[in-house]
Amino acid sequence: MTVKTNARRFYKQALYEKQGRTWQVMLDDKALRTPARQVLRLPTEKLAIVLAEEWQDQQDRINPDQMPLTKLANVAQDHVAPDKVPSAGELMRFAANDVICFRVAEPKRLQELQASKCDPWLDWAAQEFGARLGVTNELRPPDMPLAALENMRNAALKLDPFTLTALLHAVSILGSAVLGFAMVQNQMDAKTAFDLSRIEEDWQIKQWGDDDEALLRSENMLVALRSSYEFMQAAKC
Repeated sequence: MTVKTNARRFYKQALYEKQGRTWQVMLDDKALRTPARQVLRLPTEKLAIVLAEEWQDQQDRINPDQMPLTKLANVAQDHVAPDKVPSAGELMRFAANDVICFRVAEPKRLQELQASKCDPWLDWAAQEFGARLGVTNELRPPDMPLAALENMRNAALKLDPFTLTALLHAVSILGSAVLGFAMVQNQMDAKTAFDLSRIEEDWQIKQWGDDDEALLRSENMLVALRSSYEFMQAAKC
């Protein structure tokens, strides 16, 4: 069953069931399908449960914006699973411009704060990926060791399509491949990663205050990031 945006709710119950080695979401007696009209086949029972809950929580009309995990699952099956190479390449490009590698030149207190918060994660990434990413206080990206970038790309290719989809979604919000991989490997949660990606922004807010529009945008980004983290955890076999 492929569902159109803003369609009326036509089912009584959203359930899930196992079919072979995968799990499906069932809208009454019909299997949920992706926008490409494939039966959505999920790798874990936990992921099937949380997707079924999203569908069960829908009211009179179906609102895809209230189902971020279903959106990620659709992308994973329709776009990432057929070929993981483009997604891994996109993640490598984020790594080459990783937000935690950019530091301010002034004020020194902020520069020191960035170093104290981010350098331990660059050290962690160096152990994981074989080389330490560079840092800079200029606008242009720092020199990056190709070995580390390629190892990140290879690590991404080893992930299942569902985890890779959630990782790339998280990285696009954070602007950081390092923090995204740390989330995948259970080294940090979404809020910790979000705060590390926004050290300079939060510093400026403390100095000058925040406006309602920027605050709402930040809150929405954190909600989206938490969805990615939940998806990562649920997709793990």
